[in-house]
Amino acid sequence: MATADISPSPASQTGIQSPGEISIDSLVIYSMNGNFLSVLDYMVEIQLYESIFSNVLSGELLLSDSANLIKVLPIIGEELLILKAKTPTLPDAYGITKTFRIYSVEDRNLVRDQNTQVYKLKFISQEGIVDSLSPLFNPYQGTISDVVGQIYSENLAVERTYDLSVNNEIKLNPNKTNLIILNDTENNIKFVSPGWTPLQCINWMAKKSIPKDLKACNFLFWETTKNFFFGSVENLIKRNLSIGKYRYAPSGVIEGTDDITEKMLLIEHLEIISSLDNLNGLDNGYFSSKMIALDIYNKTHDVTYYDHSAMFKDYNHLANDALFNNRNTFSNLDRNITIYSKQSILYDGATENYTEKMNIIHGNRNSNLMDLNNLRLNINIYGRTDVEVGRTIEIAFPNFQPTSEQDLSTENLDYRFSGNYLITSINHKINPIKHTMSMEVVRDSITSNSGSIKG
Repeated sequence: MATADISPSPASQTGIQSPGEISIDSLVIYSMNGNFLSVLDYMVEIQLYESIFSNVLSGELLLSDSANLIKVLPIIGEELLILKAKTPTLPDAYGITKTFRIYSVEDRNLVRDQNTQVYKLKFISQEGIVDSLSPLFNPYQGTISDVVGQIYSENLAVERTYDLSVNNEIKLNPNKTNLIILNDTENNIKFVSPGWTPLQCINWMAKKSIPKDLKACNFLFWETTKNFFFGSVENLIKRNLSIGKYRYAPSGVIEGTDDITEKMLLIEHLEIISSLDNLNGLDNGYFSSKMIALDIYNKTHDVTYYDHSAMFKDYNHLANDALFNNRNTFSNLDRNITIYSKQSILYDGATENYTEKMNIIHGNRNSNLMDLNNLRLNINIYGRTDVEVGRTIEIAFPNFQPTSEQDLSTENLDYRFSGNYLITSINHKINPIKHTMSMEVVRDSITSNSGSIKG
């Protein structure tokens, strides 16, 4: 486990021959019977998925197999996939170096006239397989962030990679993927795992976490191509580690640009996936909520109201001078009610256990996570292996209003929506010569100052 900060990645693309250039140093399938083979010559495309809402990496490898590898190795859905790739101009530390476990062979099609077959290998991080095989029946006690670190180090941390040596031998690299605790939790927890897997325990604890140094209780546990992370979304917003400023340009503009660095900072495709749905927010307690906590032992109850419009200004936001519109029309403190039982003496020696804190956590967590639905975009950009979920990207959001003569001297932007977005999901698409990224980016707020962009 590590408590190191996320370090900003290199921004320079000097030396790249073409935008999205990728160098794949290793793509090896290692069979459980000891056979291994580089499949670079058979690779069509790799898709690698990471998300702050997903505990582990997953993906799929599309192969065009003219050597019947599926029989020769053989490939039966329990092999290791060794991947080492990076953007050529970046240091090795900013590459993707990971060993995955193949778990399925799908969409196998024969191409008779070419004497080949095409199929898809689905894979997942080894920690995901370890998790599914590791039910826990142990007691745990301490601050939640400490217990998360304990469960990870004792039950999930495995050697990150197998390496193919210069002598063409497979050797186990003893280094394990770090877990980085982004921010500590304030509250303690004491519980006995009822056969949950490590990740089930961690996800359950994330929902009970109160930050020590911030306000929002939106803790998550996720894996990027570099590390595992446990922390609050508000912490990511406050850190604001940007990958750079990108602007949208139609394909004709991109094709007409010769500057590679400029091309790397262009958005090829921009789609608005969703924006705020007031009725859905009302139904799910986004604007306000009410929790009734029943103390079974003392035969008492407490009522806690949460009003997000009143609390909104207390949190860190992506927009400068963030605006939360007056939505009294859609706010009713009695509209969304949750009933929760708390046990004040559930465990000896554990005062103020998580059940006694849910009135603080519930509405706070629910509303802050729903903030991420205020504006969700899907964008396509050229790939860089230093980019990972949890970072931010500055987007010059286009103004779709017709440009007047007075606007010709300024950048034609919609300043309400331009600025920093949080990268929540990335689909890395890698073929032998090119790396592109389809990313979901979100904005929890818009700016109320038409000329201000937080950067």
